[in-house]
Amino acid sequence: MNLKEKQKYLEKALKQYEAGILLLRHGFNNDALSRLYYAFRSLAICIVGKPLKGKWKHPALMRKVIMEIDNKGLFFLSREERKLIKDFPDLREEADYDPIEIPEEKLQIYIKLVKRFLREVKNYVEYSNQD
Repeated sequence: MNLKEKQKYLEKALKQYEAGILLLRHGFNNDALSRLYYAFRSLAICIVGKPLKGKWKHPALMRKVIMEIDNKGLFFLSREERKLIKDFPDLREEADYDPIEIPEEKLQIYIKLVKRFLREVKNYVEYSNQD
């Protein structure tokens, strides 16, 4: 994936993150979680690139981003962060399809994760630009 594409995914992730925050402020927890998930997904694509064909399956992308972060030595992921990443697709699916309400405390944990990834991926994209 070239630099311009990475920058577009980064911009998309930022908009999705901001939409998630706005939705949370208005009490739309499930929709907020969904936007946060898609922000994270856009950031993951910045790191791993597009698949050889088709689109990434959600769980496969989450596993791949963890592997790429480790293989490239981009930054440290705690056990808790790894679990959050692996659980993110299922939680997003629950938020979108099940008659449940995602608690704000859980959302705050994912906001922290996505915020960190925004910062780390921004640094990664800027560093890639120096090559």
